[in-house]
Amino acid sequence: MDTFSEALLSTKAYKIPEDYDWFAPLIGDWDCDYYDGPDDQKRHVKGEWIFRYILEGTGVQDIFIFPSRSTKEEHPEPDGEYGTSLRMFNKEQKWYDVVYTCDHSMKRLCFTREGDKLVGKVLAEACTYWIFSDITADSFHWENVQIFDDGRRNLICEIFGKRVR
Repeated sequence: MDTFSEALLSTKAYKIPEDYDWFAPLIGDWDCDYYDGPDDQKRHVKGEWIFRYILEGTGVQDIFIFPSRSTKEEHPEPDGEYGTSLRMFNKEQKWYDVVYTCDHSMKRLCFTREGDKLVGKVLAEACTYWIFSDITADSFHWENVQIFDDGRRNLICEIFGKRVR
């Protein structure tokens, strides 16, 4: 391992209180199925999502790879996305401050826990949330969704993850 990786990666959440280690079930490597578009024209893209503890266990970083490295040559996507999120626990607010970036965008979010869901409010976009739900040892569901004040939901895209063994 090189010195950058050695300094970046951590084996556990040393500095995140156990009750707030919400992303622990996601640590690891995931094969994912991404879907967007209207039901009658839904697009499917295979991808990867990799989560690790970072910086002496003060946060969680992920690498978001769509299409996956193993499928991108055979099934290229013109709007494919390779990105990363940094999730740093905010001990004063008891939430995670998050930044996501890729080659065409940077977004800030605030993640809280609502029951068994991890809910990220996209700060600069009205009504836009990124929600992790149905998290088990081997799977999860993620949604990019608009939730309006009247309760209406507009699903922009969703991902189903399955743990790589």
